[in-house]
Amino acid sequence: MQRVHHDLTLPRMTGTGPLKRSLSLPLLTIYGLGTILGAGIYVLVGKVATQAGPYVPVAFLIAALLALCTALSYAELATRFPKSGGAAVYVQAGFQRPCLSVFVGFPLILTGMVSTATLVNGFVGYLRVFADTPVWLVITLLVLGMGALAAWGIAESVAVAALITVIELGGLIFILVVTGKHLAELPVRFAEVVPPADRHIWNGIFLGAFVVLCLHRF
Repeated sequence: MQRVHHDLTLPRMTGTGPLKRSLSLPLLTIYGLGTILGAGIYVLVGKVATQAGPYVPVAFLIAALLALCTALSYAELATRFPKSGGAAVYVQAGFQRPCLSVFVGFPLILTGMVSTATLVNGFVGYLRVFADTPVWLVITLLVLGMGALAAWGIAESVAVAALITVIELGGLIFILVVTGKHLAELPVRFAEVVPPADRHIWNGIFLGAFVVLCLHRF
C-alpha cells in the first residue's frame, strides 16, 4: 500500500535549523539495551515484586505484550511521520491543532520526570547498602550530573550510556556464573511461577505490570 507523507506544520523557534543526526544504529541499540537493564533488572524487579510477589515473570510478560502493541504502533507512525516529537507530532498530524500537541507533550515530560525520580531513588537504595550517604545529597548530585551530561550532547550522553551498559552486562554475567548451577532447577520449579485463579493475586500481578509500563514507556 502506498504511504502518504504529510508535511506537518509544527510551531518552531525562529533561528533554529533541523536536528543533527548523530546517533547510529549500534549506539541506539546499546542505549535501548542499557535502559532495559538499568531500570528493568537492577531497579524495577524489586518494585514489581512488592506487588506481584513470586509471580514477577507473569507481570513482566503481560507488560511485554502490551508494550509490543505500543512498539508496533510507534514503528508505523515513525515511518509515516519521520520527525522529532513523538506523540505530540502524531496528535498534530491527526487533529491539526497545536494546543492538543502541547496538551499531550507536557504530560509526556511529567511522566519522564516521575520515571526518573523512581529510578534515582532506586539507585540511592542500592548505594546505601554499601555507604551510608545522605539521600538528598546523592539525588541532587546524580540529577545535576545526568542533566549536565544530557546538555553536553546526545552523542556523548549515549556513548556514556553505552559504557554503563557494558558494566551492567558484566554484572549480569557475574550473577549467572555464580548462580548457574541453580538454573537446572527451573523446569522442576516452573509451577511455582504459575499464578492460581485468585483475584487478589491477579490484582497484584496487573499492578506490577502497570508499574513496568509506567517506568519503561518513556
